[in-house]
Amino acid sequence: MHTIFVTGSMASGKRSACRHLATKGFTHIDLDEVAKEFLASESVKHQLALSYGKGIFDDEGNINSSELAARAFTSKESTAALNEIMWPLVANRLASLLSCEDGLDGRFSAKHVVEIAMLAEAPGFSQLADAVIGISAREDIRIKRALARGMHLEDIHKRMALQASDSERADCCDVVIENNGSLADLHARLDEWFHTYNVQLAEHMF
Repeated sequence: MHTIFVTGSMASGKRSACRHLATKGFTHIDLDEVAKEFLASESVKHQLALSYGKGIFDDEGNINSSELAARAFTSKESTAALNEIMWPLVANRLASLLSCEDGLDGRFSAKHVVEIAMLAEAPGFSQLADAVIGISAREDIRIKRALARGMHLEDIHKRMALQASDSERADCCDVVIENNGSLADLHARLDEWFHTYNVQLAEHMF
């Protein structure tokens, strides 16, 4: 098995990088999507309600992800409370997905690329990775991308302030790839890294 983690700040281009690596035979696992699997759990609902109030539920009793995010990403303390509830569940699920005992959609894959935004804040996840790629981009570019997704400027600044700094994130990466240009530029940089990485892997096998 081989697992590559891709991390980066909001709107840095993590998903684009993961999708490109998926074209090389890697199964893409998005930890944000993995976390959403647990939002239907009554136990998780109860814990989240205790931390953020019953206003996080919609009329049918399901968690409103937007409302949860609005309440959770207001301070380091409120974000930490969310992480304390969700991260142990996500970590166990990821370990299962990466093992021979389970697989995404019931399919086992020997190669995975894992999209994880907050690796610097949860370094324990790193033990599951063979290599960690950081995707970085200038703040003005990230803000422009986030606005294009429909986010409000106030929310963008609020979330960015709660994330690890570029230097903190770089400390947990094997390589940092800049993504200030076009998608083709990002793909080219990833291809260059991937070629070098494969050569290094081959050298260590003999």
